Amino acid sequence: MHDSAARFAAASLLLLGLLASPLHADEGTRRVQSFDLPVSPYLSEPAQAAVRGSVTHPDPTAKMDNAAVLAGLASLRKGADEWARGEIIGLRQRYPVDLFEETWNGVPVVRVQPRNAPRDPARQRLLIEPHGGAFVFGRADTLGLLEAIPLAAMTGATVVAVEYRKGPEHRFPSASEDVAAVYRAALERYSPAHIGVFGCSAGGVLTGESLAWFAKEGLPMPGAAGLFCAAGDARYGGDSRYVAAALNDALLPDTDGRLPIMEDLYYGDVDFRDPLVSPVFSDAVLAQFPPTLFITATRAAELSATSYTHSRLIDLGRESDLHVWDGLGHAFHLDARLPESQQAYRVMARFFARHLDMTAPTP
Repeated sequence: MHDSAARFAAASLLLLGLLASPLHADEGTRRVQSFDLPVSPYLSEPAQAAVRGSVTHPDPTAKMDNAAVLAGLASLRKGADEWARGEIIGLRQRYPVDLFEETWNGVPVVRVQPRNAPRDPARQRLLIEPHGGAFVFGRADTLGLLEAIPLAAMTGATVVAVEYRKGPEHRFPSASEDVAAVYRAALERYSPAHIGVFGCSAGGVLTGESLAWFAKEGLPMPGAAGLFCAAGDARYGGDSRYVAAALNDALLPDTDGRLPIMEDLYYGDVDFRDPLVSPVFSDAVLAQFPPTLFITATRAAELSATSYTHSRLIDLGRESDLHVWDGLGHAFHLDARLPESQQAYRVMARFFARHLDMTAPTP
């Protein structure tokens, strides 16, 4: 009986080992079996409905390679701007702000002025926002306002959305140069300790690249930064890149981790380990980062790169906060109607209020 039990235990361990081993191994590569992924039980009812809607109405760009994006870029840009303008109507009804189109140091911007801004100049703060759009679509007055309007109203800070140069008409580092030009103009009016920089998606990546550019130019660092749905690695590497591609039935990365994605139309043939492109690969650059907030979600392609960037900052003794929402995807907070989005905006507002030494008003 004892021998039978021992043989059974040994066989069980062998079976478990076989089950735990990769179904296909090539230098550690694991082939993952397909499975059904339900909607997260932690989501609010509106967010659950949004997730279900994303299944029935998937992102049409998910399977578009560079050639397809380039061929349809005019339509892509028009569609993104029209969608954003529709969202902005609701945001302006909810958040009391005024909009002003201006030029700062030669760069077009939209200044979002909250009506609850402090009257005392010593209490006034500024947030600089490069918008999202994969470095090829979106505008300061469209995608840029989706975050700028709520954050202006929820912090009482002026937000300047930057109309930076994009691909394929322009190439790296044009966008970094434009954000730096706006930052130089801001430094003539504000203390760097009273300035924050933030962005979502490409705007979040550009925020990290801008901080690296500031360091290269010897500019003082701002008081705080926010990399939302983004990381210090412009390639969005790691496990989540593959998971998000599978969830969205999108193009999978090549064996070297590269993807034929829209950002390539801006970056061209750059070295993605250059700290001006991906600052996460330089401890010397990261060591100069101000307090940095990361916002992401478990179904977002950037999750791995975001958590890695956060861990590098923490390891270098920098102050960094990471907030992850379960069951949501890339840039979920741009739908301001979701309770989870409102929670994310409260996190952002409190972070900037704390690090820019201001009191965040409640709109």
